[in-house]
Order: sequence, then C-alpha cells, then structure tokens
Amino acid sequence: MEKGFTLAELLGVIAVLGIIALITVPAIDKSLDKGKSELYDTQIQQLKKGLKDYLSENIKQMPKDDGGTLCKSIDELQKNGNLPLDIKNPKTNDSFSLETKVCVQKITNNEFKYYVNEVS
Repeated sequence: MEKGFTLAELLGVIAVLGIIALITVPAIDKSLDKGKSELYDTQIQQLKKGLKDYLSENIKQMPKDDGGTLCKSIDELQKNGNLPLDIKNPKTNDSFSLETKVCVQKITNNEFKYYVNEVS
C-alpha cells in the first residue's frame, strides 16, 4: 500500500488555502493602510511639536493679534535643532519637503491653532 495524498486531496487543500488568502489579504492591506495613516498623524504632531519647541525658545515671535500667524519651514526648524533631520511622510515614503510650513495662528488670548501646510 502506497502512502501519500491523492490529487483530489491536494486540490482540496490548495482550494482551502486560496480561500484563506482571499479572506486575509484585504484585512492585512486595510491594517497596513490604517497603520500608515496613524503614522502620518504622528509625524504631523511631531512637526507641530517642533514649532512649539521653537516658540518656547523664541516666545517673542508668537503671534500677538487675534488671527495673526507665524510659519516656519521644516528646514528652519531643523537648522534650529527643533526637528530631526529626516522626517518621512509614510503616505509617500519620501521625506517631507524642506519647504513644508508649520504654522501657528492666534485664535483668542489663550487659544492657538497649529497646522501644517505641505509642499509636494
């Protein structure tokens, strides 16, 4: 008596593995996309923190009037030592452009809005 699997058994196993792959691959893709999106949000927060650190050392540059805005480029913040030298954009897998601006806008007396204007 020979030991081994029949062709039908092997095809059945291959079919089951194919179905498992059809179920798991989209879930893995979705998970990877979510991870990239979360990492992107983290990088944007890091850019904002770099500007906050810069302003803690240069408080006189903070906007004084409601609606007033101050923007610094990533390049300026890196040269001042407030940001690491290579910050990657996980959506493009490239570094953020050095001309990308990180800005703060005074809303009211104690309220400020920080945002990033990306340059491609």
